Amino acid sequence: MFIYLIVAAISKYIYTYSNIETSLKRGKGTMTEESATPLQPPQTQEDEEEEKAMYSVWAVPEGDVDDRFRRVMEGLRSEFGGPLFDPHLTLVGPLPYKLTASEAKRMFKAACEGFKAYPATVDQVSPGTSYFQCIYLSLRHTVEVMNAAGHFMSHFKPMTGKFYVPHMSILYGDLTDGEKKNALEKAYALDPSLDGLNFRINRVALWITDADVGSWVKIDEHNLISQI
Repeated sequence: MFIYLIVAAISKYIYTYSNIETSLKRGKGTMTEESATPLQPPQTQEDEEEEKAMYSVWAVPEGDVDDRFRRVMEGLRSEFGGPLFDPHLTLVGPLPYKLTASEAKRMFKAACEGFKAYPATVDQVSPGTSYFQCIYLSLRHTVEVMNAAGHFMSHFKPMTGKFYVPHMSILYGDLTDGEKKNALEKAYALDPSLDGLNFRINRVALWITDADVGSWVKIDEHNLISQI
């Protein structure tokens, strides 16, 4: 009797397995790699609905120097045109990929943690070859300036392959060489002591910087720790 029960159980197992195998071969619930659904990280409704945009991280000069640069920029715009934008030294961006505001703020907060204010120096006013570098302040490639850019890039990983050139644009536009020469002279007329100007970067800001300058929006800002 005992042997009979064992044989019956084995037969039932073989029959059940055979049915499952036949069902899979016929395409009923086929568990192939192609049809399997990969595991996805949990997403909230807010993540799904939040729009993505292009972001940049800017270093902002201390208050009195910020005002000084703004006056020069206003004087240049009044004669040569161009859009309004805040004085800044770009640390990262525009990023080659889009982020949600939540993602960008999280990365920005992590990058700012413990980072200290640092010095920068204007080398000279220079004409550029692109719209966004029409007339700009070339900054000296000091250890502090280059390290700041490297620090923030390590958090955002822009991976553009471009060599970082620290500068602060003071006029956007498509000017002729002659107009750029006049704009350069105008900048020095507005502020003759720009060359060699030392100042501190004491804030960093997170901006949405899509193609249209008029649509740029500041999303977050952080005051850097003062050096003792």
